[in-house]
Amino acid sequence: MRELTPSPPMLIRNKQVVNISNKISNVILKVAKSEDSTLSSLVKEGIFHMPELAFSYECGKAIMSESQSIFGSNIPKWVREKDLGNGGPTDLLFEFKDGKRIAIEFKLRDTCHAYIKDIEKLFNLKDKKTLRLFCALIDVFENKLPDDGRQSAIERLDKYQVTIINKEKFPTKQNWYTSPVYCVAAVWSVGNIPDIKT
Repeated sequence: MRELTPSPPMLIRNKQVVNISNKISNVILKVAKSEDSTLSSLVKEGIFHMPELAFSYECGKAIMSESQSIFGSNIPKWVREKDLGNGGPTDLLFEFKDGKRIAIEFKLRDTCHAYIKDIEKLFNLKDKKTLRLFCALIDVFENKLPDDGRQSAIERLDKYQVTIINKEKFPTKQNWYTSPVYCVAAVWSVGNIPDIKT
């Protein structure tokens, strides 16, 4: 598994982008745990009771709520479900005035094949101005922790330059299975890391 470190020649400038990626991933994981707790109290279900686009929306709202600490004075425009011509609408997009952008795709409780399709979609954005992030909330049986094979399959996708940024697991409630299930919430970068100034 590769760590998120920018490659030369943009090493110094990309430290800011690595910092932005880390902050965004922290917000996403915080939203996942918060929604899991809320749903547990309200309906005795966990994070997987939430629809994917609802989770994407809550993450967008939380990122914009913390935009000053994430982006500094370079506050982007928050865009939902925009078609960038790469195979369907992108779940979440942040557009900066200088043309740079951050594209994020989300998957909840899905198959490895579905994860790879979203990673391919992000990778198909061939420009050098888009930071591409993929987030998966993976339902993993407790006895299969830390990985039931889906995470390692993603992290072996060298062709798409997939790099783990952040990963955390927590127990969650669900009514599909009798065995205990955890949510493994993870965020990866896809492709080259562009230069985004804060």
